[in-house]
Amino acid sequence: MVSLLFLLELPFVPQLANFFWPSNDKASSLSPEYCLEYIWDKADCWKSLIVKMLGVAMIAGAFLNKAPVLINVLNKQSVAGLSKMALYCEAIVYSNAFYYGLRAGLPFTSYGENGALLLQTITLVLCCWRFSKVAVSEWMMVIVLYGVYSYIAMELLSQELIPYLMKSLVYINLYAKGIQIYQIFKEGHTGNQSFVTLTMNVVGTTIRVGTTLGERVVDPNLLLSHASSAALNGTLLGQYFYYQKATQEFWEKQAVEKQKKKE
Repeated sequence: MVSLLFLLELPFVPQLANFFWPSNDKASSLSPEYCLEYIWDKADCWKSLIVKMLGVAMIAGAFLNKAPVLINVLNKQSVAGLSKMALYCEAIVYSNAFYYGLRAGLPFTSYGENGALLLQTITLVLCCWRFSKVAVSEWMMVIVLYGVYSYIAMELLSQELIPYLMKSLVYINLYAKGIQIYQIFKEGHTGNQSFVTLTMNVVGTTIRVGTTLGERVVDPNLLLSHASSAALNGTLLGQYFYYQKATQEFWEKQAVEKQKKKE
């Protein structure tokens, strides 16, 4: 088979190859030189390449994850179907996962999408404050508490306690998704929930289970978090289909009431 070692002489290729096959990874015997020399014969090299590429795709896709919901909210000037408390908890979920990845020194491709999801969740929280007219005292308290929490997680939390950032996700996520699932059940419609976003959540968390299992060292905390998220996201997607007709009727009623107000 033809060796691809000559590619290391090209600009940026060494950095890219080291990203796919980190030579400083003590848990792996792979290296850029080894995999480019035997790329056609070694399954481990292909496995690492595919896992990393899926991770990159996940991060890129995460930037579009909540865009359909944001568009719905801005177009309708309403946060119907969204639970404010669930969004608060989601912000903690994505923060914990992102901070854990940073503090634990994990490959960025195994947690990077949480940063993008956090930014979008914060934007949805701001929309909730804007369209549901939240008191100034509440959003000031939330900002201060979140700032203190972030400082503790990144600066004060000891190395021994870092795993609890991920261990807590299962319970926080269960509470967050549980609140959202209950609100949809109580209101009888899904409001601004988007089929695209819900489907991306199910597919994304399912892929994350696979990419986590595909890493050289499987992190059990990360695996449990992704697996539980996949199950909860699947429940929300099921609600979308179950309440599809009721949601359509809700928005039709809202449109009629809005028109009456204009008259």
